[in-house]
Amino acid sequence: MKIKQKPIWNFRTTCTAQTSTRSTVKSRDIEMVIDEPIERGGTNLGPMPVEMVMAGLAGCTHVIANKLANHYGAPITSMDVDIETTMDSRGTRLIEPIDVPFPRIIINITADMDGPQEAIDEVIARLRHHCAVSKMLRQSGSEVIENWTVNGVRYADAA
Repeated sequence: MKIKQKPIWNFRTTCTAQTSTRSTVKSRDIEMVIDEPIERGGTNLGPMPVEMVMAGLAGCTHVIANKLANHYGAPITSMDVDIETTMDSRGTRLIEPIDVPFPRIIINITADMDGPQEAIDEVIARLRHHCAVSKMLRQSGSEVIENWTVNGVRYADAA
């Protein structure tokens, strides 16, 4: 049975501090640990908050690319997402407030896809318009570059 999804919906995420750097975060019935590395005063039991943002970007990239691929008739048979981030940490280190903490984010997407070239081109062109995390980062001032390699062919970002 297919569940009809609402176009606008609410969800909740909660956080409980375990130490000054480690927290337990809960979304639905899923618990996650967020922490800092030992060298930054943490216990290294989970990703840093900024790494969670990039994990969200990677996951959103994967899910939305697959939705687009199925919609346009070019299903993805395998996919890897590798994100390279530049972070300006002056704000998080309390040096000075900054407007754009992630000035440059490069998403390298390697995928195998079936279907016509026109459908593959649509997926590549439309991902940036539908991934909520990518849109949020772009609208905050980050330069987000998507580099695709599909079926061994490289497509540079066309933003």
